[in-house]
Amino acid sequence: MEAEESSYIAAKLLNGLKEAYTFKELEELLGIPAQVLWRYTSFAQFPERQTAKKILEGVRAQGLIEKTLQRALGKQSAFEEWRLLFNPRLLNIVGYLAWRKLSDVDVDVVLTFPEKNSALAAILGEWFSAGVCVASERGWTSWGKLLTAQYLSLERGEIVHVHLPKDALEKDSKVLIAKGVATNFESLSALLSLVEQAKAHLSAVLIAVALSDGWVKTAERLGVLGKVHVLLEKTPEGFRLAL
Repeated sequence: MEAEESSYIAAKLLNGLKEAYTFKELEELLGIPAQVLWRYTSFAQFPERQTAKKILEGVRAQGLIEKTLQRALGKQSAFEEWRLLFNPRLLNIVGYLAWRKLSDVDVDVVLTFPEKNSALAAILGEWFSAGVCVASERGWTSWGKLLTAQYLSLERGEIVHVHLPKDALEKDSKVLIAKGVATNFESLSALLSLVEQAKAHLSAVLIAVALSDGWVKTAERLGVLGKVHVLLEKTPEGFRLAL
């Protein structure tokens, strides 16, 4: 992984903060001219090492990551997944948080399901310099031989089949299972089965937003609770970092 104080990391994080802050606000908060911040967030220029370190320290000291997520995701009683899953800036912040939280975890492939989590998986793949696999309920004939698993969805009231091309996960590869928004995380059993069928190894399970602690029972039953990491938890007051 890159050093945390790298210029590229600082620029990507600033780009994510633009979801909630204007350049003028960031100038006042970080002590860096707005026109310079614009060049950083547009990747036209990257900060020098010391400037990057100053940016990252300022962001952490003032809690700008959590404040950005709180502003963007809101306090709605009914959480709307699209606010996170289809927002590149917020997903970049999620990628940064995951990169920091799992800094000691080896990842070759990011595996996710269903397709609405594709952008999350792609961004995590970039942060971890890893490949990406997206499982589907549809087993396309163009995929050739398939790995297939199933799980019981109490929410949908049916058995759901999950498919992946047989060669999508290489033997002995280290897999990060990623979920955007989770309650009970019922599909986890199927994803673990795909990893096992491929003779790959589970490195960790990442949940970007946990709407409840229902996923805990699922993880305990499957024997992977210690490998599950949550980035954001929903509370009556809004969202808070679970770091």
